Amino acid sequence: MANGWTGNILRVNLTTGNITLEDSSKFKSFVGGMGFGYKIMYDEVPPGTKPFDEANKLVFATGPLTGSGAPCSSRVNITSLSTFTKGNLVVDAHMGGFFAAQMKFAGYDVIIIEGKAKSPVWLKIKDDKVSLEKADFLWGKGTRATTEEICRLTSPETCVAAIGQAGENLVPLSGMLNSRNHSGGAGTGAIMGSKNLKAIAVEGTKGVNIADRQEMKRLNDYMMTELIGANNNHVVPSTPQSWAEYSDPKSRWTARKGLFWGAAEGGPIETGGNSARQSEHGRLSYL
Repeated sequence: MANGWTGNILRVNLTTGNITLEDSSKFKSFVGGMGFGYKIMYDEVPPGTKPFDEANKLVFATGPLTGSGAPCSSRVNITSLSTFTKGNLVVDAHMGGFFAAQMKFAGYDVIIIEGKAKSPVWLKIKDDKVSLEKADFLWGKGTRATTEEICRLTSPETCVAAIGQAGENLVPLSGMLNSRNHSGGAGTGAIMGSKNLKAIAVEGTKGVNIADRQEMKRLNDYMMTELIGANNNHVVPSTPQSWAEYSDPKSRWTARKGLFWGAAEGGPIETGGNSARQSEHGRLSYL
């Protein structure tokens, strides 16, 4: 599948340790992460399977705009069996942060986690180099400590989706976190814990194919200025910032040191920029 898709599904069997690559084009008619996730669960998880059974799966799936720089396209869909609803229905969680984009940059539309590891492991992904690593030293740690440890072992640009003590102890409502503060709920943390999977760390160096870059940029400008930024002054800055790649000179929010917003509640206030280091994760990845 060209333009918007990598064409790849990464399947990881925790029981056998097998890691395989599959073609994602067979799911083309189920556009988007939710469609991919539900179709895979329907096809592959037998009726009557319980959330913590080895036969249950975790499906991380993206959509065609993920990694393209399109507004609001940075979420990954995580599909599995519910740990807390009657009948353990198929449910999906939606997680923000950089995880979805890094999946695409690494070359994957979907990651399927199946089986159960004998002891704690974490999944290491750097483009086409994928391996299961021992996670005994991480078990019992929180999500931030786990993220820091894995980034020390890999790269500061690695995006880590990890569970904490709640997921390890199969708390039904536990979730996972990536990029420090972006969570995916619906009991997906407990599913990871039941599979002895502590974290998934992914870093990609590739891009996303876009059929018409100029048209994509025009649509992005329209969405950011006319739909999002026009009536929400705090969303789009008028000048580039260290934390925001996108800017529009038509925005009324100056976000530049020394300039003031006269319409602010309570009188004019300085809107000042943010000095935080811009992350490579914020880049647009047009090929």
